[in-house]
Amino acid sequence: MKRLWVGVGFLILSVTLAQNCRAGMVVQIQDPRYFQRQQEVIFPWAEVKLVTFEFELVGEGAEASAKQKARELHDRFLARIQNLQGGAIVTYVTPPGQRIENYRVEAEKVGQAQKAQMVLWGRIMLDSEQVPLINPRLMLVSAPPGVSAAYSRAIDRDVETVSVEGLIDAPVTELRVDFNTMKQDVAPLVSFLAGLARYYKGAAREGSAARPWLEGSVRDFSDYVRQTPEQQDSSALAQANLFIARACIRLAAAETARKQSHLARARSHAAEAARLNPYNPSVAVVQAVVAARENADPALIRTFLAKAVQLAPADADARINLAVFDGARGDVKNAVRQLDEAAFVQKSQGKAISPSVPILRGEFERMRTPR
Repeated sequence: MKRLWVGVGFLILSVTLAQNCRAGMVVQIQDPRYFQRQQEVIFPWAEVKLVTFEFELVGEGAEASAKQKARELHDRFLARIQNLQGGAIVTYVTPPGQRIENYRVEAEKVGQAQKAQMVLWGRIMLDSEQVPLINPRLMLVSAPPGVSAAYSRAIDRDVETVSVEGLIDAPVTELRVDFNTMKQDVAPLVSFLAGLARYYKGAAREGSAARPWLEGSVRDFSDYVRQTPEQQDSSALAQANLFIARACIRLAAAETARKQSHLARARSHAAEAARLNPYNPSVAVVQAVVAARENADPALIRTFLAKAVQLAPADADARINLAVFDGARGDVKNAVRQLDEAAFVQKSQGKAISPSVPILRGEFERMRTPR
């Protein structure tokens, strides 16, 4: 592990590092201007990098805990990813008597400058019994790959049968996780972060190369689920279950001999995510992906896709998913309506209309035009 102290006019650096394995660096900032300067990218070779900060203080008396918990989180995460080749963590702390919030740190910008995938910050305070209470905040600087499912349907059209192919796309859109208050122990948080780190690595691969990382991700997220009572943080538990579902969907493709069992587990965890947080449209789309991969009743698949649109009417991707599915089922009228709504949403948000929208609309219009 590296430890780096940065001040005004001096630099002390000690290194013990194996690039093919995992690495960590604690950067102690003494110059408040540090984050206003162009930063050198630490561990530029890292495939999955987590940037963390010492926790901001709320009230008095928590300074030692804020710095100690940041280092504890650093060390535990580093130990947890010891077999994650290409994994790294960089932690920023300040000297005793200084507070990280006084350095005007913008966590997302630091994460981007460090080319990290994840950045973690938060607040800490002491309760009436002087027990540290932690409120962590996690941001995904760049989202990992999501999941998808291809399908095809035969549509009777006049005197011929037309085969229509479609794709349900379920990207990772939850780029922020605001954990509820944690008491003292950072072990559950480390489990969540490690599960996400392994998912990043596994989701970027296919087949046997993806399998060990996805399996590790499922184990780490399952540890978080076991360690966290539902009444403590149902929202973060929903996210953990959703990532388990995504990992299992990818395992079904990587390990075809166990495809059905992986998909069954994905279905179970997606349903649990929906129970814990019934207002997340991403869950419904993942449920649609599982149903499509299991060749479920098309009506069930559409129910999930329609639910995603209902929960997020301003999500153009959700509308495009539903449009493609309805078009494949022969409901061209609703498919065209959803595409028009998707174009309206994107235009009202100041975004460019997806190239697929006019293409699909043209195809659907041709389908309903008699020959």
